[in-house]
Amino acid sequence: MRAFLPIMLTATLALLGGCDQKQSANIEVKDKGGSVTISANGQHFSMRGNDGSHGEVTISGNGDHVTMHAGDGQSVVDINAGGVNVSGKLPGFVSVYPGAKVVSLVTGNNQSGTLVMQTGAAPAEVVGFYKQKAQSAGFTQKLDANDAGNLLYSATFAGRAMQVLASKDSEGTHAQVTWSSQ
Repeated sequence: MRAFLPIMLTATLALLGGCDQKQSANIEVKDKGGSVTISANGQHFSMRGNDGSHGEVTISGNGDHVTMHAGDGQSVVDINAGGVNVSGKLPGFVSVYPGAKVVSLVTGNNQSGTLVMQTGAAPAEVVGFYKQKAQSAGFTQKLDANDAGNLLYSATFAGRAMQVLASKDSEGTHAQVTWSSQ
């Protein structure tokens, strides 16, 4: 089943990619170990996979926006070239860098996650912002490193941890904030 599904998914997506945008196509593949259902209309696609006993995942996409949901109803990956809405999805000790565009957000059971942003600010400004925020919240610094301009900062407090990585890229600064709570 593990080798069968990726092959079928690739073939199915290739077939659905050629669908007329006014018509939709649905394909379902079933096996004793689970099932995969794919729907598409040339503008939007959705895929749902179920292993029959342990869980499921749902992936949907439209243009530059792709969302994946785990069967637990809490674990989510959201990727959007136009920006991701993070309202109510971040813990109190994590926020979006002012003026940054959120590129992706991954959350798991509201206990952990990764926030990826793009900003015109320098990496040192981004890390400085999160250092100040962490210190104000009572966090203790564990790491503050600079590896050829790639800045890394991490801190912990009361069973919570955060890590910030900021580096220059062709569009400014790529920043990633990862957090976890125990």
